[in-house]
Amino acid sequence: MATAVILPDGKKIAIDLLTAVLDGVYVSSSTPEGAALDAALPAVRVLRIGGVADVRGWNGPAVRDNPRFSVDCYAATEDAAMQLARRVCAEWELLPGMSTADGEVTGISQETGPQDRPEEPNSDVYRVGMTLGMSVCPPRVTS
Repeated sequence: MATAVILPDGKKIAIDLLTAVLDGVYVSSSTPEGAALDAALPAVRVLRIGGVADVRGWNGPAVRDNPRFSVDCYAATEDAAMQLARRVCAEWELLPGMSTADGEVTGISQETGPQDRPEEPNSDVYRVGMTLGMSVCPPRVTS
């Protein structure tokens, strides 16, 4: 009988790694509301929007998860939001091989590049987003 493999939380890995490389940027799976968002800028929100596990042996469980994320970058100006989005994309390219206590990034994808995602018409916050993916495996066990 196969042993269940609990796959790592790819969203947590993405947030932790982006937090480590985006100094001075608020990175989370949620954003504060109203004036609290203004105070938190610049900010990056990471939402898991799908993805499936794979790499199954002929009789074993999945050992890799492939989450897809909607990543939104918020800033006080349109230019700053686009610059932050391009920075996130650049850092995303460097994630393969990086790890946290939760798991290791084995691959990445960029499904859509940065695109305008307007906020409320009267808002002073600008948002640029993209769809990114990654592959994650459980941490390697070394003895």
